Amino acid sequence: CQVRCPCYLFLCSFISIMLYDTVIVNFLILCIPCIHAGVQLNNYVRHYEPLSYDAKKVHENHIRAKRDVYGDESLHIDFTSHGRAFRLRLKRDTSHFSPDLVVDGPESVQEDIDLSHIYSGKLWGDDESHVFGAVQNGVFDGKIVSASGNFFVEKAKKYFPLNSNNFFHSVIYSEDDVIDPFEDRRKGYHAGCGVTDKIFQEMDRLQRSAVDSPSYYREHAHNDIDNYDESAEDNWDSKGWEKYLPLNHSRGRDKRSFPDFLSKNPKTTCTLYIRTDPLFWARFYKSNHEDVTATRDEIIVLISQHVAALNNIYQNTKFDGKYPHRMMRFEVQRIKIDDDRACKPGWTNKPNEFCRPNIDVSNFLNLQSQEDHESFCLAYLFTYRDFTGGTLGLAWVASPTSAGGICEKYKEYTDRGSTSQKVKRSLNTGIITFVNYNSPVPPKVSHLTLAHEIGHNFGSPHDYPSHCTPGSRDGNYIMFASATSGDKPNNSKFSSCSISNISQVLDAITEKKKYDCFTRNAGAFCGNKIVETGEECDCGYDYKDCTEKCCYPRALAADRRPPPGAEMCKRPPSAQCSPSEGICCASSCTFVSAYEKLKCAEETECALESYCDGTSSTCPKPRPRKDKTKCNGGTQICLNGECSGSYCLIFNMERCFLSSDNVLDKVKLCELACQEPGNSSSCRSTKEMSHLMSIDGPIMLQPGSPCDNYQGYCDVFQKCRAVDAEGPLLRLKNLLFNHKNLTTLKEWVTRYWWAVMLIGVAVIIVMGLFIKCCAVHTPSSNPKAPPHIKIQDTLHHPITTLRRMSHRNRHPHAQQHQHRRSQHAGRYDPQGGHGPPRGYGEGRGQYRRPKGPRGQPAPSRSSGIWPAPDMIDGAYPSGPNVMEMRHQKL
Repeated sequence: CQVRCPCYLFLCSFISIMLYDTVIVNFLILCIPCIHAGVQLNNYVRHYEPLSYDAKKVHENHIRAKRDVYGDESLHIDFTSHGRAFRLRLKRDTSHFSPDLVVDGPESVQEDIDLSHIYSGKLWGDDESHVFGAVQNGVFDGKIVSASGNFFVEKAKKYFPLNSNNFFHSVIYSEDDVIDPFEDRRKGYHAGCGVTDKIFQEMDRLQRSAVDSPSYYREHAHNDIDNYDESAEDNWDSKGWEKYLPLNHSRGRDKRSFPDFLSKNPKTTCTLYIRTDPLFWARFYKSNHEDVTATRDEIIVLISQHVAALNNIYQNTKFDGKYPHRMMRFEVQRIKIDDDRACKPGWTNKPNEFCRPNIDVSNFLNLQSQEDHESFCLAYLFTYRDFTGGTLGLAWVASPTSAGGICEKYKEYTDRGSTSQKVKRSLNTGIITFVNYNSPVPPKVSHLTLAHEIGHNFGSPHDYPSHCTPGSRDGNYIMFASATSGDKPNNSKFSSCSISNISQVLDAITEKKKYDCFTRNAGAFCGNKIVETGEECDCGYDYKDCTEKCCYPRALAADRRPPPGAEMCKRPPSAQCSPSEGICCASSCTFVSAYEKLKCAEETECALESYCDGTSSTCPKPRPRKDKTKCNGGTQICLNGECSGSYCLIFNMERCFLSSDNVLDKVKLCELACQEPGNSSSCRSTKEMSHLMSIDGPIMLQPGSPCDNYQGYCDVFQKCRAVDAEGPLLRLKNLLFNHKNLTTLKEWVTRYWWAVMLIGVAVIIVMGLFIKCCAVHTPSSNPKAPPHIKIQDTLHHPITTLRRMSHRNRHPHAQQHQHRRSQHAGRYDPQGGHGPPRGYGEGRGQYRRPKGPRGQPAPSRSSGIWPAPDMIDGAYPSGPNVMEMRHQKL
């Protein structure tokens, strides 16, 4: 027993016995957190602790925070682990997503998404801390950053998919306990570019063939292969970067010459397009028990956590060059989630190229780069593929003088393969994988991998020279060639070499030498099919989404030959309107005439129907009905064409609620009540005021209406039901498995472990006696076993039963001989004598026979033949405990 825990000591002492005792097994459940402590989680995490808190209470608080219109409601989560108390104070945070986020499902079908479960905040009492993550079903999943250490909290089902118990729902581990389990496989390789000579040459040729390539065009692609090829070392010019990215170049900068517009109107947001492939879907779909909604939500949460980690790194780094580049941040503007249906046999629609199982990392990036991504700053693909050589990611590297990296356009290149054909590529792309050597990659490693690859997109090669790869105690920086475990201080920082290289690319963008795609923190997004400020129309992202001819989509395809001057989300000069603007615009790009009598708004309780009038693409506002017209089942009245006023306003009164504190009848709680303005004590049901309102009986609230001062709702039977009402089984569950009660019981067990041991031994003894006593009453199919005793006999003659039990235990062979004798008794009587009755045996009948010599039964005095003495010799040995049986002559 290496774990110092009374529960574990008890387990070691009584494991062989407890397997037969349900009570003790249930007790062991309380010891699970203690037993799990100090156990390795997987190959990457060497130590973790199970975590359990009241998830139901957290979920209730989350629902309350979700209903807060302004998002100011704070969510509190408190727990203890690693010898310290964690008090999380969280608020809803969707800043990592664009306000006009578009989420596409399979086949580019837009999905509705809920981001209310994403949070960020701090630890109570630690203003320098930072917490980000998500809360789903009352369980927090995210990262805690503090001066005393960084911690990751994850759902237990991720690592224990077959765990059917719910005794702990989360695991927590320190960042310091994340290790690199595959370091031995990488020994003997140099920290240089991991791309092979063949891959480097192919990519270099492709990049040099760009249409607008300058005379000196050198572009490098990066492959994060942890297992390097020594043969590529001699072909790699480690100082080649210095030819166009000198680390100690003279910038000639003057801090006082910073342009004013950089501080007044900063554009520091890099928009992201994140796509997940079918293998990524299959991984999470299985762990979520094939629940489509839960899988999609978990993928959104994972993307949010990675972008939050990116912002935590990049926003805290100053990439100052000729100009200051600070607070660089990322914002997800579009997400595409592919499922794996297209990868299964029988799929007849358009095939998905990402379903190919055996594809190397360079071709995988090539697939990602074939699509047009110029509308975004960067486009990344998340996958769950175990690439050879320990590959974690692949990305194009930017430079100040050539194409590739951030903000790159969709250009034409010459693929000098077997055909030397023209191809179009987006080199603002990258990919990362979440599995390495058949082991799931922990969040810390995947966060740094994404930061590393985007660092290449921003213009940083691998760290060089040696002063940027210090290693030792503080570790290497983000742009180190090989993957890091993230447990060293430098692992989450950029080196001075990387900052210098990145700053030159950002300087080139500022000076308009490269395309500037950075945006401000908020703004309209063309392509979401919502007409916003600055847009004339919005028919979709590309021509696949745009099904009309009256509006230009966001992505203008060259093969469609758009006319000169065509702008995204703008109408052609000949178009009067676009159907994306409203229902009163025809497909012919003209307003619907009033003569067509096209109804665009149905009649309601408070407004008349409305028809297109031929003057606008939007539907004219319907004419309202007369104010104070009854609506909503007579419980409300119309005001300005909307059913928004209370029926009480007709009598110059206010609406109020009957409370369960004063009214016990649940039906009565669903009666409409009114009160005098500002006087809550005058609140009465409409039934009590029926004579004043000239109504028959009370006015009942509609099903679904709030009641009992918003503490419940009215059901279809017009009874007020409490919100989240608990049934009897749920109340029993909360009583038995209440977190507070379990915590108290756990503390008592830990303190009085010796008493628990005594109780366990006593329970085992009692259970053993109980089983022993019940054994004699259990029928057996074994013909050699003695017949069972009836429970009625035991209840009437308990002492006799105990004697018989004692006799059975001491003389087991006697039972068999006597059982055979009882059979012979009714079989051997050729002279017709009267022997013992059939069925005579121990525990049956009331006949007793006098003992003969040596304690043997005397022969019968009847004329019948009695079995010879040697047949039963030894069946009843002499002694004081031998039961006397007397044979009575009939």
